[in-house]
Amino acid sequence: MTKNKKIKLNISQRISDHLIQGCLIFLSVFFAFWLSEYRESKKDSETLDISIQYIASEMTYNHHRIESIFKYHSDLLREIDSLRQQSDSNWMELEGSDLTNWKGLQTPLLRSAAYQTYLNSNLIDNVEFEWAKSLTRVYYAQSITERLDNSFIEYVITDSESLTSLPRLRNLIRIYLSTLPEVMMEYQRAKKEWLNKYGYDIDIENDELRNEVNRRMRNY
Repeated sequence: MTKNKKIKLNISQRISDHLIQGCLIFLSVFFAFWLSEYRESKKDSETLDISIQYIASEMTYNHHRIESIFKYHSDLLREIDSLRQQSDSNWMELEGSDLTNWKGLQTPLLRSAAYQTYLNSNLIDNVEFEWAKSLTRVYYAQSITERLDNSFIEYVITDSESLTSLPRLRNLIRIYLSTLPEVMMEYQRAKKEWLNKYGYDIDIENDELRNEVNRRMRNY
């Protein structure tokens, strides 16, 4: 009887030992997976931060570019309209080179490489929905000027005759002056919502552009 009890105790102890070892193995494997997942998640988070910083830097460059082109085109439009109002003006026969402020044909040529890199990565799954929606608005608005740039370049290649005649130039300038504030409005909205902490934290310096952006924001 005593011998049977000892056998049962030994079996119970072995079972307990196996259960404990099994639990330890399970916990070790679980912890290893958790640690790997944690490190991967942390790495993705750090990579995402860097990616957004690149986007903020890209938008900072574009911001300055928009302001520069907007001012240049505004000055040209004012000069053209001043010529139009002169009764003895032959403005329709003039070229851009006849303008005082003429510095050649200039388009925004905004950058989007950082955003495209972000889209092509798997980082997009880790971005908060509102942030992703904000970036989509920004670069969708920007894509309008990019398509306009491409159309303009194609036009230059296929039909360069009288390209800088003031009537044609005036129409082109007015299109850019109507689209650039829309892009800047989305830039400023994104800055206010979250991008300011990633490096895009500049305000609009040009009074005319700032007033137009503010007007559109009020009516948004």
